[in-house]
Amino acid sequence: MTIAILGAGRVGTTLGRRFAAVGHTVVYGVRSPADPKHTDMPGPVLSLADAAQQAEMLVLTSAWVGAEETLRAAGSLNGKVLVDATNPIGPGMVLTHGTTDSGAEQVARWAPGARVVKAFNSIGMEVMANPVFANGSSVLWLCGDDAAACDTVSALAQSIGFEPVRLGPLVRARFLEPAALVWITASASLGREFSWGILRR
Repeated sequence: MTIAILGAGRVGTTLGRRFAAVGHTVVYGVRSPADPKHTDMPGPVLSLADAAQQAEMLVLTSAWVGAEETLRAAGSLNGKVLVDATNPIGPGMVLTHGTTDSGAEQVARWAPGARVVKAFNSIGMEVMANPVFANGSSVLWLCGDDAAACDTVSALAQSIGFEPVRLGPLVRARFLEPAALVWITASASLGREFSWGILRR
């Protein structure tokens, strides 16, 4: 599968390396592909539109402040799986979308026709790089309205070591995005090498 990472920051490059390591073709979509800062990227760097056109799946990893512009520049994403790995965090570490809306639902409005799945937003890049711990694998919460798209993202997550857990329709992103703030806040005292897990009886 060809996966386009929309954004070339630490989260995007970390996920891109993991996806490539399990056999996927990864390209990076950025606003200015010729910018020298992209010369050391771990894969081809294309315009947002070119990357989106080539890909079967897209992963939105840009900063929230630039997410709308990124999706607009990518062009039509009708029918494509679009993984929203962003968090709508504004100044003061406050969510810009709360209990009556979510960033993922906003992303779906910005990308009409895309099969949006919320995932990879509630953990840090250190966990993305290695989700396997001594006592089990990190849980990866995800949600979306398209069952087949969720199946695809779940399989991808599992292939890189996560335990994917589907929480229902995209509206459940209203819970997943605040969970990211819990992880970020906890990392101040726990460090960044921890993740979510499930205790079962």
